[in-house]
Amino acid sequence: MPPRRSHKKSRNGCDQCKKRRVKVTPGTSLVEISARTDAALRVFQRNLTDTAYFVREWNGQDPELMHHYCISTCTTLSDQEDVRHVWRTEIPKIAYSYEFLMHGILSLSALHLSYVKPQKHSHYLTSSTFHMALGLQTFRTILRKPTAENCFALFAFSSVIMVWICAVPADSKDAQPLSSVIEMFNLCRGITTLLEFFPLINKSCLGPLMARDWSEKRGTPLRLFHGLDDQISRLRYRLTIEVLAEEERSVLEHAITELEKTCQRIEHARTLSASGMVYIWPIVVRVGFISLIEQRQPFALVLLACYCTQLHVFRRFWVMERRAESLLSEVLEVIPPGYADLLDWPRQFCLHGPDLERWCVLNPSPE
Repeated sequence: MPPRRSHKKSRNGCDQCKKRRVKVTPGTSLVEISARTDAALRVFQRNLTDTAYFVREWNGQDPELMHHYCISTCTTLSDQEDVRHVWRTEIPKIAYSYEFLMHGILSLSALHLSYVKPQKHSHYLTSSTFHMALGLQTFRTILRKPTAENCFALFAFSSVIMVWICAVPADSKDAQPLSSVIEMFNLCRGITTLLEFFPLINKSCLGPLMARDWSEKRGTPLRLFHGLDDQISRLRYRLTIEVLAEEERSVLEHAITELEKTCQRIEHARTLSASGMVYIWPIVVRVGFISLIEQRQPFALVLLACYCTQLHVFRRFWVMERRAESLLSEVLEVIPPGYADLLDWPRQFCLHGPDLERWCVLNPSPE
């Protein structure tokens, strides 16, 4: 593919490129969220390596990235064949008409390659960051005016970046798992910006990404999340004696209820390997809960530690591999000692609890 820019690179950056940058103003939540993520990406890029050698937006490595995506990456995001088909066939088809989505695909492929080819980890990670930053520039602009035509590309890119932000390595010396998960929560909630188009998306080729893959079985004893019932009781009791503003108490009570529901849904999923279910709790919690995490509010951090059990369950997917371990470790470092009793369950679960691979072997025919 020919160069998209007619000029040469410069040491300080060219004026033409600077003018292309999108200034984000207050408005749609996901636009603001994308801007924050884009800023985090720029910092992340500087920490990794100098990317000035990229002369053009598309380069000779891109065919390698697309090939790897089609033969490997797309098959690693789910064990459900209908969902795999969406990632393997439908999203690339949409990307033919939307350049930002193609950048997202290549970014995800490069990130996966950084896992499977550790000898070139830094190289592929830099390439992944580069493509994601380029995709975000256009994504933010188009998201300001979603339509029935572009909503599919916007939803697909939102799905890509939710996976990407969760998969970015969390075990490097510069990693900040807590900050990363806040970005993930913001992005998950931000997808609701497209809420009015959800019925249209659900009926489209992207429908399997939105499918309800669980049955509601309230009151059924939990086996996968063993001990959750007692933990929920402890959390609710402790919340009644915490000195909090009523609005905070309401936000936290809602988060507890939704945490319990999402654990039940994962356990009662028709397809136990539905890894996309790990994003449900971040989507359904209230915006105020994310603010409490940002403020390092102790009780909110306890609930975040409990959420690590969901990440642990799906750790056999490379996207989630060490996310629970790194996030729980940071939460334990910053939370006040007075909450230690509420952290016993998530800590023990992440040490000894089963992931889905082991669970499926022990329970081949779930009810």
